[in-house]
Amino acid sequence: MNIAEIIKNYQNNLIEKKEKTSIFLDLADEIIANLPYRLNNKTYLLIPDQEKELMETAYEYYFSKNEAMPISLTLKISEIMKKFNEVAQKLGFTVITKMSDYHNDGQLFDLLGIESINKGLIEEEAINLPNVKVPLTLSVDDYLKNIFLPVVFKNSTANRGEDKYLIETKEQLKKIISLFELPESKEINLKSEFVVQEYVKSFEGVNSSIRVFTSCTGDILSSLFLVSMDKTPKKRIKNFGINVFNPCEYLNDPNSPYYLNAKSIISNAAGGGRVIPLNKETSNLSANDEIMLTLHEINIDTLDLPKTIVEQCKEISTFFGSKKGIVLGIDFIYNSNDDNWYYLETNRNPSVEGYRRYMNLNGYLKKDVKSLMHLDSLTKIVENIMTKDMTENKTRSK
Repeated sequence: MNIAEIIKNYQNNLIEKKEKTSIFLDLADEIIANLPYRLNNKTYLLIPDQEKELMETAYEYYFSKNEAMPISLTLKISEIMKKFNEVAQKLGFTVITKMSDYHNDGQLFDLLGIESINKGLIEEEAINLPNVKVPLTLSVDDYLKNIFLPVVFKNSTANRGEDKYLIETKEQLKKIISLFELPESKEINLKSEFVVQEYVKSFEGVNSSIRVFTSCTGDILSSLFLVSMDKTPKKRIKNFGINVFNPCEYLNDPNSPYYLNAKSIISNAAGGGRVIPLNKETSNLSANDEIMLTLHEINIDTLDLPKTIVEQCKEISTFFGSKKGIVLGIDFIYNSNDDNWYYLETNRNPSVEGYRRYMNLNGYLKKDVKSLMHLDSLTKIVENIMTKDMTENKTRSK
């Protein structure tokens, strides 16, 4: 099913209104009505508790706008959540909100990957797949046995460019290692969350990457080319929770003895980068965009993803399954030394901004876009399960 086409037709026929309706509520029933498959076997979908999710949304709204979330918005978000549960059940999923409700009597899909990471089910970030090109990636302790520079220290549990540092000198290295030995770092076991990765540079003065949003079964939902020039990035440091201090603050504070003064290597939108949707219908390329894309061997007429990335995404998503959520944000970087795309990381529960821009969904609520993106992924999961089952049944009957 081509959900992108359904969204495009909806947008083209939308009558201008002062306030947009919910695109998810408007399209959810149409999407599942047109899907020819329904799950027959018991397949679980682990989703967040609605009351808890509403509280977190209200908390986020308050700190971004410094005011309480309006009741009307709360009701709208509740309606979207209710509809999402409804369409998931109509697709054949057994919806649960606690891991304890899963009794190992069927397949489990974790909507956001939150419960899975808390249960320690996620494999190491340093994956080893035959057709996936990966920069050398080590634990901090293994790296210290054989030091080389430059490298990137990054928090493997953080998203949106948080806690990611380019280390080029021995002085910088000494500071970040010393930081891990602080009592406040040991209290949250900070060092264990970091990996050290060989630094891959595309072109001088340019930070670039490709972000691909896939279902956990490897179907591509959307993709973006991200680029920024070397400059001071927006300050982004992983938040460990209310009243829990992140020692990485010291690495970014010029008044701290641990200040790294590291070059920016962030290309994503959250870090201030330029975003080019790899969708010919929604991209408006400038001359500079065309030059940048051509340098990275992306066809400016089609904006198709490089074939090698498509193939790697299938392997990577199969490796992780839904342990990082049903939508994965997979990042790649171009190595100008050998003209190949290298896998960097898979982000759990990625930001909806990539899907929003790719599908041209400006003006809708974040929860609205996220629900639509998740439904897009769910339909692809159902298609994969059903077509696989039918193929296996045909093989058995021969």
